[in-house]
Amino acid sequence: MSSTSQIENRIILPKWGILGAGAMGWLWTYYLQRAKIDTLLLQRQNTSYRECIIQKDNLFENCRTSATKSDNPSLPTLEALIIATKAYSVRSALLPLQEALISKQIPIILLQNGLGVFEEVRKLFSEQPILILSTSNGAYWHEYEFLKLTGTGPSYLGTLDNSVPRSLINILFKRLRATGLPVLLTDNILKQLWEKLLVNCSINSLSTLWLCRNGDLLDNPNSKQIWKRIVHEGVQMMRLELCQEVEPLEILTLIDQVAYKTSANYSSMCEDRRRNRPNEVDYIQGYLVRKAHQHHLSVPTLETLAELLKFPENSLLKQTPN
Repeated sequence: MSSTSQIENRIILPKWGILGAGAMGWLWTYYLQRAKIDTLLLQRQNTSYRECIIQKDNLFENCRTSATKSDNPSLPTLEALIIATKAYSVRSALLPLQEALISKQIPIILLQNGLGVFEEVRKLFSEQPILILSTSNGAYWHEYEFLKLTGTGPSYLGTLDNSVPRSLINILFKRLRATGLPVLLTDNILKQLWEKLLVNCSINSLSTLWLCRNGDLLDNPNSKQIWKRIVHEGVQMMRLELCQEVEPLEILTLIDQVAYKTSANYSSMCEDRRRNRPNEVDYIQGYLVRKAHQHHLSVPTLETLAELLKFPENSLLKQTPN
């Protein structure tokens, strides 16, 4: 794939930056390049380019992008910077780039699971355009050799405040739509984030504790009962936070649909446990518990899950094959 700037309507398009060389970072690198949008991968390694083998269906393709160290304060002009790190790493990853991003007013697009990251980033960038891309695309590393794309789902683009002009949102939306992925523009991204939060809480929690693929949860009557408890507790907060009615059955149906579409996947939190990495419990299960305490709600199921999921990151687990 080309590594030079592409031309659209005789205008040279700036690169799109991708901060984080994990599965989601490479997934968006691949699709942006397919749309002939040049990319710059910000990573830990000190190399000028990176390559990755992508498996889509039964086809293999090499994806190559220019690269720089993620703590490099001398950034080129970027049309946008997608933040594809884990939620707990976002703040520390952005700190070395803070001055460059502010001086160039580069829009930041957050891709993290859970809630709470936006508020952390807004404290670092008081006037920066900050957007959220809530995505359900699937990908995982196959024995560290290649990235397997396992399915596409809708991605929602929006913001949680009025910091982003509509004209800029439309430009970035157009670029993301050019990837061919189903990207939708929404004025109520918070609703999408809460729905995804409850889906992640349900699927990630049990797949991590039971070390299984998402699809293994579908025929397990125990998982269905626990999902009902999670949704019952979570919907109480969702109604208060959104100030609107939410039907638990709609959330439970969505959980079933996501588990089915990603049946071959290990959830991101399960992958973290299998590879002895920290997980995002503070931004998913922990976030829900903190919100419940603010609203003086009883959430025993969520509290138990949050406590249980803190243990894997403090104990070594023999790595399991894919």
